[in-house]
Amino acid sequence: MSAFSPLFSAGPPVWNVARPAELGPLDPAPPDVQGNLAALRGALAGVLTAASGHDLVFVGRSPEPLRAYLGGLLAGVAVPWDTRGLNVSLLHTELDAAQQVALRPLLGAAGLNPWVLAQQDRRVALVDVVASGGTFAELHGALRVWGTAQGLPTQSVVRRVRLLGLECSGPARPGAAHWSNQSGLRGLQTRSILTDPALWRWLAWYESVKVAPRWPPDAWSTAPDYLPERTAERLQALAQARALYVLGTQHTEREAMVAALNRAGGQHVQAIRALVQVWRSTRQRPVRRRHGRLPSPR
Repeated sequence: MSAFSPLFSAGPPVWNVARPAELGPLDPAPPDVQGNLAALRGALAGVLTAASGHDLVFVGRSPEPLRAYLGGLLAGVAVPWDTRGLNVSLLHTELDAAQQVALRPLLGAAGLNPWVLAQQDRRVALVDVVASGGTFAELHGALRVWGTAQGLPTQSVVRRVRLLGLECSGPARPGAAHWSNQSGLRGLQTRSILTDPALWRWLAWYESVKVAPRWPPDAWSTAPDYLPERTAERLQALAQARALYVLGTQHTEREAMVAALNRAGGQHVQAIRALVQVWRSTRQRPVRRRHGRLPSPR
């Protein structure tokens, strides 16, 4: 696996959509890509603005389109934040103590070891498509327990790990509780990024095509060392991810992203202002991974 793979996650191996030679023949991208592109751009702009230059960890398979698109946007730009994935499937799951311990190597591989975060004084934003917030509650709870086992105070994790939930916009159900108000998330750093309902369904629906396989707790101890089967649905997902990656490398798309970032308030975030400057300074240059290193936001 190449070191730069937009969809690489802590979990089962996946293809590197930045390298077309590794993907094999693909059909054209599904029409959902263009139909959801404007909303996807706006959602990612909201995520980057809310993250404020902190490391990003995309949770599960739902954010795959955002990750592929962001991979293209950052191709040729060395940013000061890490962008990683954590492929765990925790829908309707409550982790027991043994499962929390089994999760720790995956958390560490995603850059979420509490001791390392404290020693390096880094901040991380977890990003997921959210409904009830249950996945966030389980992950943050597991991180706090791990931090306590390492001798860290609970607040060490609380102040270093924020939760960014892509939430479906629209009128709330009468009496419905907001995801961030559930007991496992109270007092934590949370932020909702409202998304178009069609985009939310495209990202969240179980039927949506995904590059990575599901990775529930009972599979964590037996990670395969081979790529997933190339089913018809997975080939569609690869075509979709590759199309989004290529879009992100294009100057016109980066300019459209600048406009989306400005609408989201990104001009007030130093890391985003620097990113925009690098995009524009490399406008006429070939895309190379090491061009345009940005200053650290800290």
